[in-house]
Amino acid sequence: MISVLLVEDEPEVLELTRLFLERDTELSVDACLSVKEALRKLNHKIYNVIVSDYVMPEINGIQLLKTLKFQGIDTPLIIFTGKGGEEIAIEALNSGAAFYLQKSENPRFQFAKLRKMIYEAALKQRTEEIYRENNICVVIPAFNEEKLIGPTLNSVPDYIFRIYAIDDASTDRTPEIIREYTEKDTRIKYIRHEKNKGVGASITSGYREALKEGMDIAVVMAGDNQMDPAFLPEFLDPLIKRRADYAVGNRLQSTEYRKGMTQWRFFGNALLTLLTKIASGYWQLMDPQNGYTAISRRALERIDPNNIYPRYGYCNDILVRLNTYSFKAVNVNHPARYNIGEISGIRYRTYILRLSRLLFKDFLWRLKEKYIILNFHPLVFFYFFGTLSIITSFFLGIYALYGKIFDMQPLFIRATLTLILLFIGSMFILFAMLFDMEQERNIGMF
Repeated sequence: MISVLLVEDEPEVLELTRLFLERDTELSVDACLSVKEALRKLNHKIYNVIVSDYVMPEINGIQLLKTLKFQGIDTPLIIFTGKGGEEIAIEALNSGAAFYLQKSENPRFQFAKLRKMIYEAALKQRTEEIYRENNICVVIPAFNEEKLIGPTLNSVPDYIFRIYAIDDASTDRTPEIIREYTEKDTRIKYIRHEKNKGVGASITSGYREALKEGMDIAVVMAGDNQMDPAFLPEFLDPLIKRRADYAVGNRLQSTEYRKGMTQWRFFGNALLTLLTKIASGYWQLMDPQNGYTAISRRALERIDPNNIYPRYGYCNDILVRLNTYSFKAVNVNHPARYNIGEISGIRYRTYILRLSRLLFKDFLWRLKEKYIILNFHPLVFFYFFGTLSIITSFFLGIYALYGKIFDMQPLFIRATLTLILLFIGSMFILFAMLFDMEQERNIGMF
């Protein structure tokens, strides 16, 4: 049952609205003809949604909303008025109104729309209450982000319990701006690195604080405002409902979602995604380079933040560790936000080479830890013999060509043997990958 407080100074409109809403058996409506009466009711009863007219004799609907906010009442309020305009709608939404609805000449249509808004506002409120029951923090790494760190900090929703702003030895006004925001928002905890350590190290500092303060979920949002907080519920729900321990953003789902991403950046992403799938064992993840993530406390404790790679590549390193210890990861689709003033610190030519070395090292570590030490699986033999066969076929092929060119020896037998070894090696590798994919499907059985 959704309880609704209806505030309307015109008796006929009040009664008509109440009658229509109460046709829905899931709605319970209390009606008031004045703001004073509404405030008295709010002192004695908690409502799921408030629906208020804008123009009223005492104070208008927006002033009522501000009064409620001042008193600490965060019940979602819908402005439902016949006198208004674009400016009033903008002011209402900027003041924190859940929705703004203009009355029309078609009562059936407007009341149906109002009822839908009531359901959406109540659902959002209940969802945020669930989030508040969990200690959720946001880790915001920042290096020379004076233009965008302010909007980023300001955009974090109210249901987030703690914000860790990590200044990685910035040389611009980033430290000053963060300090200014800590005075306005007590949730913000400022952490500064005196020496630049890298984005991975900044996130590690935030993760350590999250564990120290007993956070249940830690979300990472970059300080360049690329990560839209409107999508936070999509990251939090799988973790709160215990369907996963790690949520990763996915900008590659559609051309619309990756709008603004350059072709070169997309190519680099696609290549690194393939390498990360092989190294991490998360074959279903589509955008593992994405820094917009959420991780559960139990996963964070297991992988140990102190072991995370300190620079770009940290997200790939985390995935390898999570898969090794059998934590389920899920994709969260969201659009990319580029060209808002951010400057990427990634240079893909060197980044791809450096990350490839890291992924190869992590891949060998995962095979050893997951499939030999923690739980033996024969796929390690498939990878070993497959690699050995391919390397052998390579050298045999060179030897065959050398013999043909310089000693005029027959090529057919050696070439055939080379191709057979190459085929066998490829089959071994593909079977190993198939076994690895099968292991991923078994992850996350809670």
